Amino acid sequence: MTVESLSFCRFCIALCGIRIVIDGERIVSVKGDPEHPASRGYTCVKGRSLGRWHHHPGRILAPRVRRDSGWAESTWTEIHTDIAQRMRSNIEAHGADSVGVYIGTAASLDGAGKWAAERFARVIGTRSKYSAISIDTPCKPLVSLLMSGYSGLVPVVDDRRCTMTVFIGSNPVVSHGHLNGFPDPIVRLRGMAEAPKELWVIDSRVTESSRLATRALMPRPGTDFAVIAFLVRELLLGGGCDEQYVKNHVDPEELRLLRQIVDEWTDVQTSNVTGCPMSELHELLGAVRRHGRVSFQTGTGTTMASTANLTEWLVWALHVVTGSYDVSGGMWFHPGFLRRVDVDIEPNEELPTPGPGPASRPELATWNDEYPCAALVDEIEAGNLRMLVVFGGNPVTALPNPERTALALAKLDALVVLDVVGTETTELATHVLPTKGQLERADLPYYYDQFNLDYSTQFTPSVMKTLGESRSMWRITAEMANEVGAEILPQPLSVTSSDEDVLEVLALRADASFDEIRREKYVRREPIFGWVRERVLPKGRWRLTPVEFVSQLSRWKALVPPPGLLMTSRRQLRQLNSQKPAMAGSGIDAPVAIIHPDTAARHGIVEGDLVDVTNANGSMTTSMMLTDDVHPEVVSLTHGWWDANVSYLTSESFVDELTGMVVQTGMPVTIHRR
Repeated sequence: MTVESLSFCRFCIALCGIRIVIDGERIVSVKGDPEHPASRGYTCVKGRSLGRWHHHPGRILAPRVRRDSGWAESTWTEIHTDIAQRMRSNIEAHGADSVGVYIGTAASLDGAGKWAAERFARVIGTRSKYSAISIDTPCKPLVSLLMSGYSGLVPVVDDRRCTMTVFIGSNPVVSHGHLNGFPDPIVRLRGMAEAPKELWVIDSRVTESSRLATRALMPRPGTDFAVIAFLVRELLLGGGCDEQYVKNHVDPEELRLLRQIVDEWTDVQTSNVTGCPMSELHELLGAVRRHGRVSFQTGTGTTMASTANLTEWLVWALHVVTGSYDVSGGMWFHPGFLRRVDVDIEPNEELPTPGPGPASRPELATWNDEYPCAALVDEIEAGNLRMLVVFGGNPVTALPNPERTALALAKLDALVVLDVVGTETTELATHVLPTKGQLERADLPYYYDQFNLDYSTQFTPSVMKTLGESRSMWRITAEMANEVGAEILPQPLSVTSSDEDVLEVLALRADASFDEIRREKYVRREPIFGWVRERVLPKGRWRLTPVEFVSQLSRWKALVPPPGLLMTSRRQLRQLNSQKPAMAGSGIDAPVAIIHPDTAARHGIVEGDLVDVTNANGSMTTSMMLTDDVHPEVVSLTHGWWDANVSYLTSESFVDELTGMVVQTGMPVTIHRR
């Protein structure tokens, strides 16, 4: 006899509502929930694969320890005792920083799990904290910090009232957004493009999203910032600036400086740098002027480039100049329905300054409470990092120089991995701890509801019996902490508490009671406007021209990729970064490179050829797919695969000077047919 249960998907930022049909202990099907207020019956192929994920042949079902003779299953008591002994020994001999944590994307989508991982790092006193943030998007918290004094601002499209939306290096139809979740993306984007609204996409290839847009621009990779600099220049010089907003929220001297530093970005120079025709640049400018308030959203196509900070900063400056931030019809700032960061925030009058990186890489700047991932392998090789706990991540395929990364991880005194399904990283681990899959745990989007397009949160109970000896990530983490004499759980919680007990504590600051959230499953209020201008900005003014970004812009020629073929990154329908779905990719969802037919002809390449993609950092081999949809100077690749791992083309020494992020897109490459 089958039963149907409701839940929401936690593969990505969209958090789509799903209906799971269950027969006994088997999942028969997963479909979109037509009554879900946000996703409205939509879910993607990854969400529909949740049954196969739950029953994945690579599921980790029991704790296991690596012995001299190979893998051996362990009891929870034995494995926690062993981990604690190694942790205590390292802390006593080498200090707390010798034990590090890495928090991956999967952990971030486990509300209580990420909360516990963050608390674990704090209570053991380590500064050796790493996360996926420094892999693909550190420019966003940095721009927020330097322009507002607070790193956690999340600008969200006011999709009901904004009449002009622009995606830059983002493909929401496939990715479902970047710090803005887009459930039901095709319908939403069509609505954004329905006259009199306009939707523009700026990308180095024709994407599933740009096909739905009003218009699209195709600049050369790494030059997106120039398009925005041109827009800011023209709005300030020729009209389109919201004079009253700027008067209220910008220091006149900073406005003068902004005018000065964007003055060189004429239509001629911008066209020469980007390759975009001047007529298209002026059409985009005309659209911005027509609509007044706008919403520009960047994605990993810009945030992983060498010019990431410039693009993100100028996008924020554009929103300030047009009076589009923290106002109806532009973009609002999501405080998080659960965490409510707006409640007790105060302006930061001091100019933020970075701290040094870890001992082996002191030149890497650290702006918040974690080190850039570019330093992780260096710290291991230097003997500073001797034990690493990985929460729901796969750094072997995410970090540069995979062979060096794998060798370094294998040298650790202990590599402890908490995950649901085996990965390349669990194969290197000394201790593997099985965590509940998303259908086996009750959950709240404790961090991710801040990325919703509406001011909302949602709740799901567990809908499947826990397989094997899996435990909730929060519980495993609390037990590890207890074994070393630390405590991460506030009263009245303990390791015997239920998932819902923990979630109730996480919801104490929420804009609704936990009882209401649990009863209604999806709770939403109206977006909040004005709180950033009133309670965050020092003296109510944006820091429009942080010296760090002004300095980088003055050296833009050194940051823009040189002429020639450039590697870029793309998202995939069936693959989410380095997570391993229970399905094989085919066609564009396989680990293939995409190039323009004219580029292929110049290199004697035909569809399906195996090709070596090479640069100064290394080489990887993949098959080729040809399409007119890609910029002629682009080789489009995708991250997360082991057999065709683009991390061979990246380097821990080629990093952004402000964030320490490894540059992963817009890099020069050559291609050679095998």
